Parts: sequence; structure tokens; C-alpha cells
Amino acid sequence: MFHRIVTGVMLLLLLAGCQTLSERRQANELQEVLRNYEGVIRWGRVQQARRFQREDTQSGDAKQPTASFRVTQYEVVQGPSVVEETKALQTVVIQYVFQESQVVRETVDQQTWEYDPENERWYLISPLPKFK
Repeated sequence: MFHRIVTGVMLLLLLAGCQTLSERRQANELQEVLRNYEGVIRWGRVQQARRFQREDTQSGDAKQPTASFRVTQYEVVQGPSVVEETKALQTVVIQYVFQESQVVRETVDQQTWEYDPENERWYLISPLPKFK
């Protein structure tokens, strides 16, 4: 009887440990994807940022500036916060300047990320930031 109880407790601990490792891996993947996304936005490569979205959430009508601009600051002001097992939120303030005007502008990017366990990756499901 004692042997069964010990085996049961060990099995529960093992299963809990596996879930924790999976959650830790998922959190590490989120941090990595957020760093990569930040790099793409910092370099003003908004069209490349589409690769962080699922094809079904990409909006083809999202107009991006034709004039060249430069991101001067990318500041995470909230998050990332995992609000559900497969959903995370992050709020970023992005400052940028258009080369021809040299006026600093600012946009708030409310990011919603969703984990796809089938593809084992995080996708941006919110719209890309607008630079206008």
C-alpha cells in the first residue's frame, strides 16, 4: 500500500514538473520572439514584421509610410504579461522621426500574442503599429 502511495506521489510530481518545463520553454520562446520583433521594428522593417503574424490575421490594407522614417525609441511600458495559457499582452511606446521633417512622433503599440501549440510558436494577432 505504501509503495502505491509513493509511486502515485512521484508520478504526480513528475507530471507537474513536465508541465512546468513546458511552460518555461513557452515563456522563453515568447521572450525570444519579442526580442526579434523589437529588432525588426527598431530597424523600421515594418513589412518584415508581418512574418510574426498568422496569414489569416494580416491586414492587406494596412498602409505604412512611403517616406523613410527611423525609430528612435522602443520602450516596453507594460508586460509581457501572460493572461491565459496561450495568450500574452505587451504595451510598447515607439518614438520615430520621418527623415524629411525631423519631428519626433510617438505611437502606442498594444500587442497581443498567441501561442500556437501545433506549430510551437508565438504569433502577433494584433495589428502592426502605424507610423503616420
